[in-house]
Amino acid sequence: MAVKRATRTVYRTVKAKRRGKKGLTVPIAVLAGFAPMLSYAYSVGWKQDGFKGFSTQLVYTTTGYDAYSKKWSMDGLKIGLVPIAAGVLVHKMIGGKLGVNRALANAGVPFLRL
Repeated sequence: MAVKRATRTVYRTVKAKRRGKKGLTVPIAVLAGFAPMLSYAYSVGWKQDGFKGFSTQLVYTTTGYDAYSKKWSMDGLKIGLVPIAAGVLVHKMIGGKLGVNRALANAGVPFLRL
């Protein structure tokens, strides 16, 4: 014998607003982390050796490998990789957790986030 089940109507409440991206945004804190690396590569590399020196200094600041002395050094990472990592942390911790990015978006500031 088949069991007859009662049906019931489910009334849904109003959906919460979704916060989606409106377009391309650029994190300011991460871009600020690239500034010391690029200024060092320009002042030391570009002015002395041109494009070759610039690219060599970029490699030095992001990996720590000095192509001229063929040695690894942590001094290069302090100039390049550490400020970028700090910018990412500021972007995630301050911008995301405290709601600064959401406030910038609601204020209508185009293309920028912290």
